[in-house]
Amino acid sequence: MRNKAVVKLFLVIVLSTTYLISFSQIGAFAYESIFLKHNRFAEGTMIGSVDVSGLSKKEAINKIVQHVNEWKAVQRMTIAYQERKEAIPADLFAFQIEQSIEQAVDGQKSQLFVGLDEKQLHFLISRVVGENFISLFDIERLKHDIIETAAALKANLGPLEMADYVIKEQGIGQKIISEAVITNLQGNHSEVLAWISKHPTIEIKEKSQFSLANYFKEQSDSLSSEGMSLIASAIYQTVLPTNFTIMERHTSRELPNSIPIGYEAKVDQQNRDFIFYNPNSSSYTLELQALNKGFKVALKGLPFVNKYVIKLDEVEYFEPKTIIQYSPALQPNETRLKQEGKQGMLVKVKKQVYDEQNHLLKTELIAEDFYPPVHKIEIHGLDIGISTESGVTNSENDSMLNNNNGQNEQQKTAPTDDGNESIHQDSTQDSSTDNQGEIYEK
Repeated sequence: MRNKAVVKLFLVIVLSTTYLISFSQIGAFAYESIFLKHNRFAEGTMIGSVDVSGLSKKEAINKIVQHVNEWKAVQRMTIAYQERKEAIPADLFAFQIEQSIEQAVDGQKSQLFVGLDEKQLHFLISRVVGENFISLFDIERLKHDIIETAAALKANLGPLEMADYVIKEQGIGQKIISEAVITNLQGNHSEVLAWISKHPTIEIKEKSQFSLANYFKEQSDSLSSEGMSLIASAIYQTVLPTNFTIMERHTSRELPNSIPIGYEAKVDQQNRDFIFYNPNSSSYTLELQALNKGFKVALKGLPFVNKYVIKLDEVEYFEPKTIIQYSPALQPNETRLKQEGKQGMLVKVKKQVYDEQNHLLKTELIAEDFYPPVHKIEIHGLDIGISTESGVTNSENDSMLNNNNGQNEQQKTAPTDDGNESIHQDSTQDSSTDNQGEIYEK
């Protein structure tokens, strides 16, 4: 009996010990599962772009603060419009981390709440697009995208282009920016107007280079060099008061009658082209319209925040010389006019850039257009005494005439925005001269 009592006592002690140990372990496990686990985020929990899986709230806050500080140190968010750009400083953003933690959903991706200083943002936008143009843009959509970018902690993105936030319903892309009119087309009247009727619009794509010679080739239309040059000159005059960059432009030896000095652009199907670059993030449209005695070119698109004014310096004139040729076919006192003389001209074309308050920002020299004088040529009757004593040969006559007519091409260069030089080359017009005697200059 005594042994049975001992065994029973031993079993009671074993069972009691096992119970107590099991209870303590189960209790600890239950506490950890029910209480501690509840205070940690489940697997797959994201707040913004930060993974907080398995972290307590305090740990999650510390991790998000670290990521936000790292983002602030490297973020380069900017807003841009045409040639203006402004950085968005990090202090414009107020990250609401604790609120984001409280509203996070276990096992899911939740939002990182970010506040934005709207007054300071409005100031930055007005510096980029000008106070007068802010109403043209969807500012609410821009603010949403800025906050989304910050909430995702994205860095090293390209600028936010204001052209992408234009309110389309206002038809901003149809505003006339500048225009030019060419009159008195003379002999090229019909072919130019016929071409314009087929091609009333030309698109100038964003951030792209436009070659007029290539455009003519693509259209496969027959057009003389004079006709192409008239169209090119009108386009040149139209795009000059913009921020477009002239890459290549040529002039003739003589200014065509229909084109004002300073605005000629000669194009042909050989090696003379008119090329310019649209640096903006929006496209523009050239509209060509036939008029009674000429045609008009208008540039339409987003307005420019800066104002561009073209100034021509006072034209400098060069008087022609008189070349005398002697011919035995004329009487000694007889004189005939072979070629009328024409003054040479030089003009400097400058672009002045103003801000919206009409403050002059800079002045650029665009081109120096030079047209050499055309010398007057007279044919006089041959004086035998002069012809036998002068010793001037016909070959010398040829040399002197060629020198006076200046057949060599001249080149002028103008800087572009990338530091290179674009060629502004005068075209050569061949003219033959029949030497009928000796040459003198008056």
